[in-house]
Amino acid sequence: MLGAVGAAAVLGGATYGGGRPSRAAPSADPWYPGDPTDVPPTADRGPAPGRPTVAAENTRPGTTGFRLTGHRFGTDRAGEIAGYAHATSVAPGQELEFRVSVAAARRWRVTVHRIGHYGGAGARTVTASPWLPGTRQPAPQVDPDTGAVSCAWSTGWRLRVLPDWPSGLYLALLSSDSDHHRWIPFVVRDPARTDGALVVLPTSTWQAYNGWPLDGRTGASLYYGYAGGGHRDADHRARAVSHDRPYSDSGLPQLAEHDIGFVQWAEGQGPEFTYATSEDLHTGRVDPGRYRAVVFPGHDEYWSASMRRAVVAARNGGTSLVFLGANNCYWRIDYGHGDRLVRCAKSAVPKGGPVPPTTRWRATGNPEQQFIGVQYVSVVDGHAPLVVRGSDHWFWAGTGVRDGELIPEVVWGEADQRMPGVAGPATVERTLLADSPFSREGGTIRQQSSLCRATSGAWVFAAGSLGWTRVLADPEVADPRLARATANLLHRVLAD
Repeated sequence: MLGAVGAAAVLGGATYGGGRPSRAAPSADPWYPGDPTDVPPTADRGPAPGRPTVAAENTRPGTTGFRLTGHRFGTDRAGEIAGYAHATSVAPGQELEFRVSVAAARRWRVTVHRIGHYGGAGARTVTASPWLPGTRQPAPQVDPDTGAVSCAWSTGWRLRVLPDWPSGLYLALLSSDSDHHRWIPFVVRDPARTDGALVVLPTSTWQAYNGWPLDGRTGASLYYGYAGGGHRDADHRARAVSHDRPYSDSGLPQLAEHDIGFVQWAEGQGPEFTYATSEDLHTGRVDPGRYRAVVFPGHDEYWSASMRRAVVAARNGGTSLVFLGANNCYWRIDYGHGDRLVRCAKSAVPKGGPVPPTTRWRATGNPEQQFIGVQYVSVVDGHAPLVVRGSDHWFWAGTGVRDGELIPEVVWGEADQRMPGVAGPATVERTLLADSPFSREGGTIRQQSSLCRATSGAWVFAAGSLGWTRVLADPEVADPRLARATANLLHRVLAD
């Protein structure tokens, strides 16, 4: 479990206001013509300004004893309890439908928590349903063409999001009267609030890794599916994945604990945040260009053209971008069934033929580095320390670090670097803040953390490692130097 706060670096309790007007700045990046994922903006006309702020929310008492682990979770095979929400996000005043299945005719309930700092508690319980009658819902359906697994379950409970619920990451805990549990994550968005930073949760990537159900027969992700005898392999992976199904295991998506840890840490730092999902970016329900900065806290690998176009336009209009993971914007996806089906065939690019609509971004002539300043280079074997560069830069102010100093365990999972011979964004300033050797299959590769300033004045930061947010938030490895540097970054992108 990630703790609620990993270090004491704060932004002096300041709140940074003054949102940006909506922009229509053209993108500098070329685009595949006739893109099927081009969706016209349909931004919410949210509630009037004056709703509760995240800073005010975090002065409320948190829930004593909140934990992500330690519950008795139902298994995918037995199906003691499982469920999903009908949308990845919801706005105040709207309803969220919970669709739940239990192994036998027994009662179940939902307890809803908002994730935040809350004085170190990590969450606040917002509401709970009554005990509800439950039943086993129909088996999932498998699309014969794509392998996509989806459910058509009936709605068991409707949650109305009240006007005084602030934007945020929420976790609903399903509980059966047999004492089995399962999480369901969702986001409350608030498009009317444009001060501070927009935090985008990587729900498209969460779903890409979801192999539910782990039944040895039908479950499939964009990575693996089942062959005969319950064996999983890449040859049987799906070419599309549906949000209309539970997440595997505990119900927390793979690596979501890093996003949760970031939210718990960041909401203790002072700035104002608003939250959204990958699908909100894709559909235009949120406009990233209305914020001072957009923060991508986790592993954000799967992007549609509409998502990328919206964020590039925001950057070109002066909105800063903060990527705290690695391997960002690597796979190009599109959507089906509204925004409920994430499609990515992972096809090879045919020689002399058109580029498939779902493939690696770099194969389309639009490499990630052109957008972010670095791009994915390799998986990391084990852990490696971050090696500081540019220690005289404002990014490292107050940390006391020097060039060559090591911050343990930051380089983990996957890593980025600035690739030679690959174009980057047009900039007026470009700095490497870390240059770290790590091991991969007996060889040595380098991870790099990058900070650029675009010609629009926007900052673009790329941490270049999946371990960054873990070292911010997990008390077992938390490092106050990295926390202070990240706080410096948030201060700068919101104050500029």
